[in-house]
This record gives sequence, structure tokens and C-alpha cells, in this order.
Amino acid sequence: MILQLFLIVQFSLGFGQEIGSLRIMNGFTAKDKQLPYQVGLLCYFEGSMDEPNLCGGTILSNRWIVTAAHCLQDPKTKLSKVLIYVGSLKTNGKEILVNRSNTIVHQKFDRKTVANDIALIKLPKKLTFNKYVQPARLPSTKYKYTGRTAIISGWGLTTKQQPSKWLQYIRVPIISNNECERQWNRQLNGKGRKVVPYSFICIDSKKGLPCRGDSGGPMVLDDGSRTLVGIVSHGFDGAFKKRLPDISTRVSSFLKWIKYYSNGLK
Repeated sequence: MILQLFLIVQFSLGFGQEIGSLRIMNGFTAKDKQLPYQVGLLCYFEGSMDEPNLCGGTILSNRWIVTAAHCLQDPKTKLSKVLIYVGSLKTNGKEILVNRSNTIVHQKFDRKTVANDIALIKLPKKLTFNKYVQPARLPSTKYKYTGRTAIISGWGLTTKQQPSKWLQYIRVPIISNNECERQWNRQLNGKGRKVVPYSFICIDSKKGLPCRGDSGGPMVLDDGSRTLVGIVSHGFDGAFKKRLPDISTRVSSFLKWIKYYSNGLK
């Protein structure tokens, strides 16, 4: 059996939909200036009759955004443009248009295993930082962050199957990759096998997990440092009935890649 992974991305009608009960279980509505590093993405693809991909992203500098590779890639067509929203809880803030030529998807991104699920977006103009718009900090390669609490945020689907009108967030514990792999494979029960390499970072999803539309969004330490440890990537099933560990891209595994392709975030 080929293991089917669920990418936490959503073709949606865009932002500003009516809010319902949260699919991020036990989630909270973000407050002004609480998560200033968060951006919203609408990713449009050539010739597609569907609506754009709804994703999240994180500000790394006044010119660079980081997100998930699968947000900017479709196996059947090419990305045409990305609309980026910054500085607002309702994604009705400043709108920035970015062409495909200013996006960089990791060259070894594998849609089947979801390895190297990371991408960069270069903004056409520098952001102006203020209380509502701030960069996240890159993590250290010295720490695994197992046992720490993280904040995951986004405008993903609610129980009404529509994007949230307001930015939502959850606090979740980071678990070891061994425990993450054990839980996945116990659920699979021999019907395929999940490998969780070090370049992944997992959360305990029993009390809350991201949903469709939260892909590419930030996973930061819950200590006020705005340290970006993960990029929301994939989960076990699209129905969100199995509360298995959700998996993000471990940012510390890609610091050299980020530095090289962003020219040091300049």
C-alpha cells in the first residue's frame, strides 16, 4: 500500500469567509500585534478553473517570506502569481503581488514523502516594520526543541468548511520524531510505513491541530522570542478524525538553504 499523506492546503474562495467553530480544536482568535510575523497567501495557478490555494507564510526579513513548497507547486500546472497579505488579523491589510519568478521552491521537494517542503518568496519592495508587521527569528541548529510548547496559526478551514475570517492559533507540545513515527505506524498497522526524518518536526495533536489552508504557516516557540521552528506541512488524513501528530518542516535543517537562496535574507 502506498502511504497517502494529507497536505494541509486548501483551494478556497479566498479570505473573509464567515467564521464557524474552529477546526483548530481548542484554538483562539489572535489579538492585534500578537503574531506580527504571520502572512496570508493566495496562490494562483495557470489555467486552473479552481480557486487559489489558501496558505500561510512567515516574514523572515523585509524582503523575504518563507512558506511550504507544496503551496507554490501543483503537479498539473504552473504557479502564475501569489497575493500576500500582511499586517492584519482579517487578511484585509496590505496586499502585495508577487510573480512566479520571485518564488523559490526547494529543488528536492518530494510530494510523495513531503521531504524538503519549504519555499521562499521575494517581495518586490521592502516591508515597513511596525507593531503589526515584524519578522520571526530563525532557530538554532543546536536544539531539537522536543518538549517545548509551540504556537501554530493560520486562517484555515472551520467546521463549516470555510476559511476562518479571523486569524486563529493553538498552543501545542513538540514531541520527538521517534514518538511521532511510532504513533503514525501504529495507526497504519502494517498498511504502509511512515518515516519521520530529522528534517521533520512533530506536534502532539490530541488537543488541537492545523487544518486545510494552514499550510506554510508558522510554528514558533511559545516563549515570546518569535523563533520559527517549523513550517506547517502535512497530516494523516483530510477528515481530521485521527488526531495523530501533525508534521511540519524543521526550519533548522534548512538554514544553509535559506541563507544561500535569499543571499542572507537581503
